[in-house]
Amino acid sequence: MAAAQDSEKTPLLAEEGKACEQDVDGPKLEEPDDSMSYDARKLVTFEVCKDFSGTVWAKRSLWKMMGMLITVAIVTSVVVALCVRDPSKLDVSKFQTISGFLKVIVGLLLGFFLSSSVARWYTCTTGFLELFDAIRGMQMQLNALGVPKERVHLCLRYCILSANCLNNSLMAGALHPKERAAFYKEKWQKMLTTDKNSSVAWSQPHASLAKVYEDELKSLDGLEDPSQTLWVWVTSLLSRMSADGEIPPMPTPTYGRIIQIAETAYNGIREVRASVSVQPPYVHVQMMAMLVNINNLICALSFGMTMGVTVASYMARMKKGKATNAEDTARDLQDLLITFILSTIGPFLYQALLEVAVCIAQPFADAGKDAKSPGRIPTDKLLYQLEKDLRDAETMTENLPCWDQPYFKQPAK
Repeated sequence: MAAAQDSEKTPLLAEEGKACEQDVDGPKLEEPDDSMSYDARKLVTFEVCKDFSGTVWAKRSLWKMMGMLITVAIVTSVVVALCVRDPSKLDVSKFQTISGFLKVIVGLLLGFFLSSSVARWYTCTTGFLELFDAIRGMQMQLNALGVPKERVHLCLRYCILSANCLNNSLMAGALHPKERAAFYKEKWQKMLTTDKNSSVAWSQPHASLAKVYEDELKSLDGLEDPSQTLWVWVTSLLSRMSADGEIPPMPTPTYGRIIQIAETAYNGIREVRASVSVQPPYVHVQMMAMLVNINNLICALSFGMTMGVTVASYMARMKKGKATNAEDTARDLQDLLITFILSTIGPFLYQALLEVAVCIAQPFADAGKDAKSPGRIPTDKLLYQLEKDLRDAETMTENLPCWDQPYFKQPAK
C-alpha cells in the first residue's frame, strides 16, 4: 500500500522530462538563463530585483571596477585629510564641473554604442532563425515530393551539421587562439559517428542528428568555414536527386524553389558571420571606453576629496578645542552625501551600461564556458528545438491520416 502511494506521488511528467534531458547527447531542451526567454510582465514589478543571474549585475568585472574606484576615493580622502592644512581653501566643485561636462559626451557615445550593439544582436539572431527555418522548409519540400528517406536524412544531416558548425565556430572565435584547437577537437569528436547510414540517428529519439563520418571529417576539418561549404554538398545532393528523378528536373519551378531554400540558409549564415565579425570602429569604442574610465576616475577623486575635506574640517575644529557646531557638521555631512550619490551612482550606471553594450556586442564571448553569460544567444536551445521540430515533422509524415504518401518518383516495389 505504501509503495502504491509513493508511486502515485511521483510526478510522472517531470521525471520523464528529466530522464529525456539526461539522455540527450548534445544541446539540451531547456536553457533556463538565456537572453530570449523571460516573462516581460515581471519587468514592471519589483520581482525583477530578485534574480540577477544572467544579468550585468552578476558580472565580476563590474564590481571589480567599482571596488577599484572606491579604493581610489578612500586613498584620496586619507591623503587630503592628512596633508591639507586648511581644507576650507580647497574647492572640490571644479572636479564636479569637469565630470558634468564629460557625462554629456559619455552618455552620447554610450547611447550610440548600445543601439549599435542591440541592432547587431538582432541581426545575428535573425540570421540563425532564417537558417533554421530554411532547414525546416527543406524537409517539408523533400517529404512532400516523396523523396526516399535515406536521401532526406542525408540532406538534413548536412544541414544540421552546418548549423552546429556555425555555432561552434562562433564560440571558438571568442576563445583564446591556444584553446581553439582543443575546442574544435572536442566538438568534432562529439559529432563523430561510426554509423554508415544517416537514418540511424533518427531511430534514436534522444540522440543528436548532428553527425559526421570519419571520411567527411577529414574534408571538413581543414576548412576555414565548414558551415558555409557544407551547403555545396547539399546543393550537389539536390542536383543528384533531380538527375535521378527523385525531385523535379532543374528547369522546373519546384527545383528552383528548393535551391532558393538552400540559398536562404546560406544567406542566413552570411548574415550571422557579418553581424559578428564586423564590429564598430575601434577608434569610436576606444574613445568611448576611455572617457567612461576617465569620468569614473574623476568622480572617485571628487568624492575622495570631499570626504577628505569633511574629515579634515572636523579634525581641525576638534584640534582647536572648539565645540562641534551642529550646523557645520550637518552641512558637511549633507555635502558628503550628495557628492557620494553623484560620484558613485552615476559612474556605476555608466559602467553597467558599458558592460551591457559589450555583452550584447559579443554574444558568444563566454558561450563556451558559461551558459548563463549575459547577452548570449541561446543557440544550443534553438538547435535542439530545430531537431525536435524535424523529428515531429518526420513522425507526421509517417502517420498520414487517410491517404497514401505521394511520390514524384514511384519507389521500386
